[in-house]
Amino acid sequence: MEQARILIVEDEPLIAEDLRAMLEELGHQVCGVAVDADAAVAKAERERPDLALLDIRLAGEKDGVAVAVAFTDMQVPFLYITSHTDPATMARVAATKPQGFIIKPFEFDDLRTQLTVVLARMGAEERPGHVVLRDKGRLVRVPVADVIYAEADDNYTTLHTAERKYVMVSSLSAVEERMGGKHLLRVHRKYAVDMRRVTGMEGHDLLIGEQRIPVGRTHLAAVQRHFGGGEWSRDKRP
Repeated sequence: MEQARILIVEDEPLIAEDLRAMLEELGHQVCGVAVDADAAVAKAERERPDLALLDIRLAGEKDGVAVAVAFTDMQVPFLYITSHTDPATMARVAATKPQGFIIKPFEFDDLRTQLTVVLARMGAEERPGHVVLRDKGRLVRVPVADVIYAEADDNYTTLHTAERKYVMVSSLSAVEERMGGKHLLRVHRKYAVDMRRVTGMEGHDLLIGEQRIPVGRTHLAAVQRHFGGGEWSRDKRP
């Protein structure tokens, strides 16, 4: 199982410490412990965990369901930990669509099994308009709209955004299929470009600001069709 950054939301200190110890033994990183709803939301906003373990009953006026609603808005996946399994409680929390449940009291093997299943499923999930990848041991969702261009290097593909780069262990063709963006156009065997970001064309190079992206001969006609034919330069914007 790969490492995940996990937030614990639990108001019983002994249970929280047991969870921390188990998670660290499994190789995960505990990025915070919160005892009430407000602290949970604040820590999630700051830490952006891969997953939260969320108790249904919490100290204070707001319970775990209120936290779950906030986590859903923040796109923080969560898994309930609870000793309350009555039908009314289960019906209420099921509506928040958790990744799963861990029933108290639980054992080390229970936690390991649940996390293995949940993290494997999360790694395979891709929400519309996002691509899921692992970055420095963390699962991250990168909005397709943020990708300026993708660059292939053997079995690796680098996604270039305005803020940073993300490296994926995948071919460029596979990345294109996963991203599925209608604006992403293959322009070279090594490059796919969001054509909305192109600022000009000189010769067989696309310009994205000062960045030059070569256009392969087999892709030149498609690029020119995208611009309505003809040579496109800094002086001829689409």
